[in-house]
Amino acid sequence: MKISQGLYAYCIIQLEQERDLRAKLPADLFFISHRGIAVIVKKAAQASWQPTRKNILNHQKVVTQLQEIIDLLPLRFGTVFKNNNEAEKILDKNFDEINHLLSKIKGRIELGLKIFWKQDAFVKEIGDKKIETLKKEYGIRKKDRYAIAIEAGKIIEEKVLDKRDEYVRLIFKPLKKLADDSVLNPVTGEKMVFNAAFLVKSDHIEIFDQAVKDLYDKYQERFIFKYSGPWTPYNFVKVSW
Repeated sequence: MKISQGLYAYCIIQLEQERDLRAKLPADLFFISHRGIAVIVKKAAQASWQPTRKNILNHQKVVTQLQEIIDLLPLRFGTVFKNNNEAEKILDKNFDEINHLLSKIKGRIELGLKIFWKQDAFVKEIGDKKIETLKKEYGIRKKDRYAIAIEAGKIIEEKVLDKRDEYVRLIFKPLKKLADDSVLNPVTGEKMVFNAAFLVKSDHIEIFDQAVKDLYDKYQERFIFKYSGPWTPYNFVKVSW
């Protein structure tokens, strides 16, 4: 059922210091509690949860601000409850799952690492004699160019996949050992080696940072490293409702 007004939800938290938390929340936010957990919400009109760039960025901004003061389970953009009663029912129905996820992320942050080949390194690692031969044939022949391009594309794709697997083993897996959890997200673009997220204990961040720096020092001539965070741990808290 569509509603014109409701309680727009940002995240779920464990209630440990309720009085202190109330004082830290922005004035338009409040929480609905149930059995020691709570969802942070605000009263909102339907226009505020329409999927516009402004609304999505605002959602991310609020969740990021809240993350700075408390461990939280982020909710996807557009999560809205009709009233307090509906929010309490959701918390009760999913109580065990919520507590498990809150325990998983407590005292931890998400860090991201994207790695890309530099152009010269990509050509050096992916190119081979067969590809060069096909390039020459493509330039000479007027017929069969489509078939030649397809064959060259398949060879390049196979080599890229093999090299990605190699660098997942050499770079991603050593970092994975330093994290509580990790995930490889889909790559975007031919020159992306991998797109990873790591769930790291807050008191292990310096160790993880140093490990990334050591790998960067080793591979900086070959790759562009894009290391980012801390992020709200969306990659590790997929809620089922």
